[in-house]
Amino acid sequence: MTDFSTPRRMSPGAFVIMFLKSFKDIVGAAFVVLVYMLYNSHDSGGRLFWKFALAAGIILTYSLAVAFTRYYFRKFHIEGDKLIYTRGLAEKQTTSIPLSRIHTLRTKRGLVYRLLSMRGVAFDTLASDKQEVELILDERDWQMLLERVSKGENFAHITDDSVALPPPVKDDTRSISNLNILKGALCQNHLKGFAVLATVTLALFDKISQIDDNATDRIIEYIETHAGDVMPTAWQCLCLLVAIYLIVMALWTGKIALRYGNMTLRMTDNLLTIESGLVSRFTCRLAREKTTVLTIKRNPLEKIAGCQTISLQQAENATDNKNEGGIRIYGSNLGDELLTWWLGNRGSVNDTTLLSAASGIGLMMRRFIPHLLLAAGGAAIIMISTKLALAAVMAGAVYAAIAAVRAAMAWKHSSIELKESYMKINRGNIACIREYIRYRNIQSVAIASTPFTPYTGRVSINVSTNAGCATVSSLAMDEALAIRNYILDGKVSLSASESVV
Repeated sequence: MTDFSTPRRMSPGAFVIMFLKSFKDIVGAAFVVLVYMLYNSHDSGGRLFWKFALAAGIILTYSLAVAFTRYYFRKFHIEGDKLIYTRGLAEKQTTSIPLSRIHTLRTKRGLVYRLLSMRGVAFDTLASDKQEVELILDERDWQMLLERVSKGENFAHITDDSVALPPPVKDDTRSISNLNILKGALCQNHLKGFAVLATVTLALFDKISQIDDNATDRIIEYIETHAGDVMPTAWQCLCLLVAIYLIVMALWTGKIALRYGNMTLRMTDNLLTIESGLVSRFTCRLAREKTTVLTIKRNPLEKIAGCQTISLQQAENATDNKNEGGIRIYGSNLGDELLTWWLGNRGSVNDTTLLSAASGIGLMMRRFIPHLLLAAGGAAIIMISTKLALAAVMAGAVYAAIAAVRAAMAWKHSSIELKESYMKINRGNIACIREYIRYRNIQSVAIASTPFTPYTGRVSINVSTNAGCATVSSLAMDEALAIRNYILDGKVSLSASESVV
């Protein structure tokens, strides 16, 4: 049995993975230099070959040196209820993490990892917005470490070694088919696909912009020679737009399928383990008590397809992937099951509603008026610059109509409900979004007024947690005060004469 009580290095296969990562990073950094050598060299083929051979030798040697340094001078061990991680050659740095403070335990198994039977393990805490410790272990060491971590998480709660941990009462495993994953991806906002396309385009443009002027001129001359002066017709432009849209959707669905394909969820009493990925397998082990907000989203397409998008939000610094906004599950109908697991024994989906409040029409006006002004200004600019009055008016009217529908839907969806053990916030423009927050995760509640509050009697309520802030606008003042008082004091108190912050 592997003993983690003494400092030890990572599994031997970690050196190979570190070498490949270092080689990839160095080749990426030297890409521009290699392209410059290729396009601006007047040497013969043999001399050019030896130049590239020398460059490859330097890169390989440097990659091996970097990988060896990273592997040899990194050690870890478990001491009591703490994971201790030491790294560095000239300046050693030691990180000590209480196991009870680990919010998320993530693993990654890419193609190389799987070929070597290795697993990348990352520990996320609140202390940083990036993973603090990343280990590369073989399967045997990983299982042993996971057992030690599981015991260490309960170290602070068990003082008598003779007391055994209670067996899990619940151990449910759910699988989400790849068809449902793709269905959920296609039901999302398709503009996200354009973000993926923009990311690819910007990365390509960044590489091209680093090429010298001579190479750029050659590329432009080649395009001019073969493209000629042919102007595309309207049908050709339409076909081009359709092709771009199809490429965008292929990129988006491909990204979702690669990241979330073959997904399985395992729910025990206190832990949720999610494993997904077609090529690279990702595992996330999340404690129930460290999940701050649970969000269930359903837009019109998802309603037709019969699926939901579920998000599990942690504290803002508990994940190294800020762009993903927490853990997401596409194409499933597990919202109620996950909510039941998240609430545990402290509540249920059918909890009694104690207080509730809905937003007034002021929310619709607040959302619609800025877009109305933008539509009018845009129409005026189009009219002045192109002299096409009808087209300008139609474009402005279409934009204003879409904005009006979005504002009306936001007004319809916006409300807040206080249950016995949690709070539910309803919001969303087109999609219906439900956010569930436990009272013990709420850090502060603020009521904000506007210059129109004395005339409308409407205010906004801001609920802050360690995962962010949720706002419900245009609530009646007495209802907002009652909700605030109940959250903070656990009692209903209607006092409209209280000061509004």
